[in-house]
Amino acid sequence: MFVKICGICSERDALAAAERGADALGFIFWRGSKRFVDAADVAAWTERLPAGILKAGVFVDAQPDEIAQTVRIAGLDVVQLHGELECPALDVKVWRVRYADRPAETIPAKVDAYILDSYSESSPGGTGLCGDWDAAAKFVQESRMPVILAGGLRPDNVAGAIAKVRPWGVDVSSGVESAPRIKDLKKIKEFIANAKRAG
Repeated sequence: MFVKICGICSERDALAAAERGADALGFIFWRGSKRFVDAADVAAWTERLPAGILKAGVFVDAQPDEIAQTVRIAGLDVVQLHGELECPALDVKVWRVRYADRPAETIPAKVDAYILDSYSESSPGGTGLCGDWDAAAKFVQESRMPVILAGGLRPDNVAGAIAKVRPWGVDVSSGVESAPRIKDLKKIKEFIANAKRAG
């Protein structure tokens, strides 16, 4: 089971999540988020990451030149896109955010995986709200791309979500925090262990 720990806001949390078995770390480059980070800081925080751990940048309706510059400065491996804008031609993976109960109006040209999140009118993601796992399971069954389940996941419910939805991976942010921008290392360890065991 692929596990992404998102909303990383410090070197401490980046290295701790990697040490505890995360497969990817997510960094939010949308200024509307309380977990917004600077690309140069991310580059510094991840210098000592073990090889093979993906660095994913989260963007909301960002312009292609902004995405390209951030990828270059932060050294990203993945661009995670909220919204319908196309990703610039870069040598990175592209993950698109989708909502199980809100079909996409367009099918973007480049997609390597879907992040299946819980829809909220107040925020494009990171709400901590659980989605409809029945609808999510149907989405996974019908998808031709790998699906990473997000939305309201925590150490105590991730195994049940995996059993119900059968995603390729899971993604968590607020569910492993002690406060916004601060990860709870015990929760990260439990989340990753429970997800890997269930997968």
